[in-house]
Amino acid sequence: MLPSIIIALHCNSTMSSPLLVKISRDGKEIGTYEAQEAVQLRADGTLKGTDFYWHEGMPNWAPMTEFLASESGRKLADEEALQRKQEKAKEAEAHLAKIKAKEAEQLAYRIAKDKEAEQIAVEKAKAKEAECAAVEAAIRALKIQKRAEESLETDYGGFFTALGVIFLIVGGIVLLKALGGDDDGSAIRQQVRTLQMTNGILLMILGCIIAKR
Repeated sequence: MLPSIIIALHCNSTMSSPLLVKISRDGKEIGTYEAQEAVQLRADGTLKGTDFYWHEGMPNWAPMTEFLASESGRKLADEEALQRKQEKAKEAEAHLAKIKAKEAEQLAYRIAKDKEAEQIAVEKAKAKEAECAAVEAAIRALKIQKRAEESLETDYGGFFTALGVIFLIVGGIVLLKALGGDDDGSAIRQQVRTLQMTNGILLMILGCIIAKR
C-alpha cells in the first residue's frame, strides 16, 4: 500500500498547485492542510499517529504513521526530479556554450578572412596606383624628350641645313673640278682625279645628310 501512496504523492507533487491532505480522527474529518503543514503539525504533536489522512489520487484513507514515510518518499522523488532537471539544464547550458563558442570561432574566422581580403584589395589598389603613376611618369618623360628634340631641331635646324648646303656645294665644286680634268694625263693624275671625284661625291652625300637633320 505504501508504494502506491508514494506514487500518488509523487504524481500530485508534479502539479503546479500544492498537495492538499485531509486529516480525520475517530472517523471525522478535522481539517485539510498542505503537505508541508501536515508534516509540521505531525512533528509538533498536533496531529497524532492514530489519525488518518487522504489526498486526491489515493484509493483509501491511510494511517498518519505512514504519512511521514510517504512524504519523505515524495520529497526524495521531487529532489531526484529536481536534480535531473538541473543536470539537464547544465547539459543544455554546456551545449549552448559549445554552440556559442563555435559561432564565435566561425565569426572570428570570417572577420580574419574579410580583413585578409580587404588587405589584398588595398595592396592591389596600391600596386595599380603605382603602375598608373609609372605610366604617367613615362608619358611625361616622352613628352619632355619630344619637346627637347623639337626645341633642338628648332634651335639648330637652320644651322644644320646651312652646313649641309655648304658641304653639298663644296662637294659639287670638287666633283666638277675633277670631272674637268685632263683625261689623257699620267696614271698619278688619273688617281688624283678619281680621288677628287670620290671626295666630291662623299662631301655631297654628307651635305645631304646634315641638311636633313
